[in-house]
Amino acid sequence: MPTYPRTEQKEFSFHGEKLLRGRHRIHPYPAMLHPLLVNRLIQEYAMNGDMVFDPFCGSGVTLLQASVNGHESVGFDINPMALLIARAKTATYQRKQLLEEFNDLSNTVYESETSSPEDCKIDVPPLRNKNYWYSPDVVSDLGRIRYALKNRPYEYRDFFLTCFAFICRNQSFTRNGEFKRYRMNEEGIAKTKNEVLSRFFSHLHEMIDVFLGKDLPRTDSRPILANSESKIPSNIKYDLVVTSPPYGDSGTTVAYGQYTSFGSEWVNGLNIHNGAGESYQIDRECLGKKGKLNEQLSEHTILTNTIQQINSIDRRRANDVLYFFNGYYNAVSNIVENLNDNGRVCFVVGNRTVKSIQIPMDQITSSFLDSLGLKFEQIFVREILNKIMPSKNSPSNKVGVKSKTMCNEYIVVFGKS
Repeated sequence: MPTYPRTEQKEFSFHGEKLLRGRHRIHPYPAMLHPLLVNRLIQEYAMNGDMVFDPFCGSGVTLLQASVNGHESVGFDINPMALLIARAKTATYQRKQLLEEFNDLSNTVYESETSSPEDCKIDVPPLRNKNYWYSPDVVSDLGRIRYALKNRPYEYRDFFLTCFAFICRNQSFTRNGEFKRYRMNEEGIAKTKNEVLSRFFSHLHEMIDVFLGKDLPRTDSRPILANSESKIPSNIKYDLVVTSPPYGDSGTTVAYGQYTSFGSEWVNGLNIHNGAGESYQIDRECLGKKGKLNEQLSEHTILTNTIQQINSIDRRRANDVLYFFNGYYNAVSNIVENLNDNGRVCFVVGNRTVKSIQIPMDQITSSFLDSLGLKFEQIFVREILNKIMPSKNSPSNKVGVKSKTMCNEYIVVFGKS
């Protein structure tokens, strides 16, 4: 029996409800929170005027849903590409201006396509193993779009860049359904056609209709390039935390940096959050870095017992898990410190498996929050029906050795009195 009781909440599974909906369709992102779940949590726990915080905001699901529900929000993430997506999602757009810029971009790119070779305007940034990941004609067409986005004074550049980044990954030779960089086989490459321009402008047109439609942002959102393992500035205070932290180290779970690296390379220098080479450093900066261990970890027997079980099978993997939770504890401590009185935290977590040992992250999270002075309220259990995750992962981190991914999530709710 778990130390902190769980309650099955079937309505939180949202059977038949799409994950990629509304503005969230502009660019998929790994392990996204379900927007309807975020809506439910905000409506249940946020009061009028409450500030919402997501310390692992990713592509901005919590930020957008907070704004749609009339709450200001702040989000931290270490992935510049994720923050670009979040900025595009949460911005407000004037119909006339957006349509005028869309038409200008279309005309500029297609005029470039018909230019003579000496007049052709193409901008191709440094790309890692360019010829391995793209065909020459795809590089050329992506370069035309980038040149236009770089040189035309678009007010809504973030919107266009986000759609562009999606197409950069879509038109590469990376395999569908993977988060890490895995190249298609030669048969798949031979069947691949250059559809850069048609897909880009089709996606733009579709997203313009969506972004000018319903469920529009009502308040300000601030996506910030920051690491929640570092102390949160004292001027950032909040009343409700809704977040889904990583469930484990990036090496054997979700490699966010690799997933967004195609788009990140192509928008490098155009994304205000971006710096050269960052897309390959993100996964090394995720939770799990080696460093000084917190003495407090030994007090959490739920964690130490789990580590001991894994250690009896594989000492190295036990060490990886320990350092992941060390970083996670740092982040949780920082989050709790800046939470306003009477505030709440909602952590949506998954209990992954390492070496056939299930890691009870919901119980470990609860133990951390309890020790930091918060009061336990609920752990809701929901089925994962449509989260953007691989159907199988590699818990052993060995090529070809796969296991099914988790099928439940746990919403851990604590309050600060």
